[in-house]
Amino acid sequence: MLVVMTSYPFPPRVGSAIVAYNNIKEISKKHSVYFICPDFAKEPGDFAEFVEQIEFVRPKKVPRFIKLCHCVFYMLLGIPVFITECMSRQMRKRVTELIERDKFDAILLYEVAAVQYCPPACYKKMIVNIEDPPSIKVRRMKDLSVCSLWKKAKLSVHARLTEHYENGILPKVAKVLLLSEEDAKEMREKGYDNIGCVSYGVAKRSIEEIVAREGRTEGMIVFSGSMFHPPNVDGALFFLRHIFPLVLQEYSAAILWIVGAKPDTRIRDAAACFGEHVVITGMVNDISEYLRRAKVSICPVRLKIGVQTKILEALSWGTPVVTTSAGNSGIGGRSGSELWVEDEANIFASRVVAILRGESWHRLSEEGRKLIEEHFSWERSTMELERCIMSIQTAGDG
Repeated sequence: MLVVMTSYPFPPRVGSAIVAYNNIKEISKKHSVYFICPDFAKEPGDFAEFVEQIEFVRPKKVPRFIKLCHCVFYMLLGIPVFITECMSRQMRKRVTELIERDKFDAILLYEVAAVQYCPPACYKKMIVNIEDPPSIKVRRMKDLSVCSLWKKAKLSVHARLTEHYENGILPKVAKVLLLSEEDAKEMREKGYDNIGCVSYGVAKRSIEEIVAREGRTEGMIVFSGSMFHPPNVDGALFFLRHIFPLVLQEYSAAILWIVGAKPDTRIRDAAACFGEHVVITGMVNDISEYLRRAKVSICPVRLKIGVQTKILEALSWGTPVVTTSAGNSGIGGRSGSELWVEDEANIFASRVVAILRGESWHRLSEEGRKLIEEHFSWERSTMELERCIMSIQTAGDG
């Protein structure tokens, strides 16, 4: 049996929850799965269709002031806030009871914060899927120009605490899984010898679902993501200030659609001068509605970490993509074949204009879809995860 655990209430609309859901759905075909997480959602949702046992543990409510005191106290002990926020005696007690009562072949955790619920005796059976190494992500994020001096100071402290916590916990577990081989390489260079990769997956689209270029909205450019997230804010401002004016000079019918929750006021301010040439949607129910209609999708992010799922989703719908090298770092697409990779503003703009005009559109659309089908399917992702689980079981039998 496999026990799966998260440190967050399931199912939130975040990348790690999407990975957890799809991996567990496939893994459950070969393994009995016991799923446990904090209880805020109350409803198991679609999980009940394939998970043998589901348990939600209700954490004790703590007054906000007490929570703040806890965070400060544990920071002084070298524990980052995101770990303290997930602390739950109820989860620790219940997980310990489960592990002592039942024989689990492996323990699969999503996010590093879930490690705190497990007794140290079972660390050698643990696989921790952390997706993007938090310490590396925070350290790089503080260098973004959109971060204020105060924000940079807070991120510096957070980065040091996170790295200290990771160094104390992650080397003890059997396997640490990331989404990007680039990130895995950096973690190995820091001395970790238990690092592996499990790729992100995207649902396979049938050819009937793909909208031909002729059926797409004229001049439509899409940039998607949570628009309060610093890397996306930085990317949006970079595009609006340095690239989009060049696009409009060459293609006056271009319209940029910025699609994502809670747009930063700086994005709205930078977009205001373009009038009807920029549409800011805020949160939408289904991003695919926009990706299917767009002539081109952009990813001008300049933070190199993890996998840009916005690129994968766009390519899966046959929408050509122009991105930076940072955006492509976790994907490894071939520039000029499966997408375009450009860091210079003027060249980035010229690639967008060329695609809007139809140059190499069909080739990029086709090759981009092939990249997704061959390297970013949930079947492939789960196969990679299955190998990790089997290696844990083999080591335990030995």
